[in-house]
This record gives sequence, structure tokens and C-alpha cells, in this order.
Amino acid sequence: MPFAKRIVEPQLLRRHAVPSDDSGALFEDLRSISNVALSRTLRQLSDLAKHACSLFQELEDEIASTNQRLWTLQGRIGRIQQTASGLDPKQ
Repeated sequence: MPFAKRIVEPQLLRRHAVPSDDSGALFEDLRSISNVALSRTLRQLSDLAKHACSLFQELEDEIASTNQRLWTLQGRIGRIQQTASGLDPKQ
């Protein structure tokens, strides 16, 4: 079972009390709230993309390491086959 290397959880986008004095300020405040929420959403997507990039980089490194080990084993098997083909089965 693989161990968890990263914990990625969504963060709260925006908590803000809505003013109750007049509607003009309310709409201006809602505009700023939506802008802040959008910027925080983009920041979270950016962080998620960084985590995904890190995961894929680790995966690529593991695949390259596995490929190198397979090439080494294939070379050893080839040398064993050459040695075995040179032996006389009657001896």
C-alpha cells in the first residue's frame, strides 16, 4: 500500500460579513468578494497544478529508473544466452 506523500485539501475561498446599510455598498462589496474568491480559486488551481507537476515528475523518474534496470537485466540475459548457447549439451 503506497504511503501518502501529499495532502491536498481545498481552502475556504472567502468568508465575509455582508453589510446591511445600503444596496450600493452591497453590490460594490459583492464585486470585491467575487474578485477575491476568483483570485483565491486561481491560486488554488495553481497550487494543484504544482502538485500535479511534482507527481508526474516523480512518476517520470521512477519510470526512467525502471527502464534502466530493465535494460541492465536484458543485457545480463543476453550474455547468459550467449554463454549457454556456447556450451555443449552432451557434456
